Amino acid sequence: MRVDRSILPPGRIGLAVSGGADSVALAFLLTKGGRKKNAAERFVILHVDHGLRPESKEEYRFVKALAARLGIPFKGCRAKVARRKNESLEMAARRVRLAFFEKQTARLGLDAVATGHHMDDVAETFLMRIRRASGPEGLAGIKEKSEVGGIRFVRPLLGCRDSELKAYLRKYGEEWREDSSNADVSIERNKVRRKIVPFLVENLDRDLVQHIYRITRYLAAAGRNRRPGGAGGPHAGPAGRE
Repeated sequence: MRVDRSILPPGRIGLAVSGGADSVALAFLLTKGGRKKNAAERFVILHVDHGLRPESKEEYRFVKALAARLGIPFKGCRAKVARRKNESLEMAARRVRLAFFEKQTARLGLDAVATGHHMDDVAETFLMRIRRASGPEGLAGIKEKSEVGGIRFVRPLLGCRDSELKAYLRKYGEEWREDSSNADVSIERNKVRRKIVPFLVENLDRDLVQHIYRITRYLAAAGRNRRPGGAGGPHAGPAGRE
């Protein structure tokens, strides 16, 4: 696995942990299982119970207990998600989550919030954006660093596969929680994840996810180089970890 710790700022970092395998692995990898020196001062686990599924209360308890085992602070929120006009349930939940992250960023003096997005997420986003005929910037997809409102996000696991993160947790006997809504293929991302990607891997390219990831890094690097002050041309290869 390629965990990019170089993108982490030096100050305090919030870890967005839902209870899923990717975010649980994020917490373990960045805190070294709670053994990292000054982990309690460096990290804080952030969790939002959206109250949209019966199991969400148990997930809240699971993540809170995880933080206690790792010896790092926990900040949780039990929210009520109400959709606004023309807003999907997923977007409403995201809005609530971002508001909580923004509040904790200001209250705790966080320099960034780290999320567990990984390589499979990058590939799924790329395919979804092809359907929307996105341009190069859109196809570059999920970035290592971004800013939304007053929140700086970092994603150190983009070089990792979902299967690698789960294998890592199994190796150390760690559990995670599966979101039951992930089985609903009426949701676009779930359809891409469960049907389209497996079909393309079987019938087109067994290394599809890795190849899409490389393409998105090329596009991201080319976009940076086209901006004022950038170096190189539109076909420049990606910088950093590639």
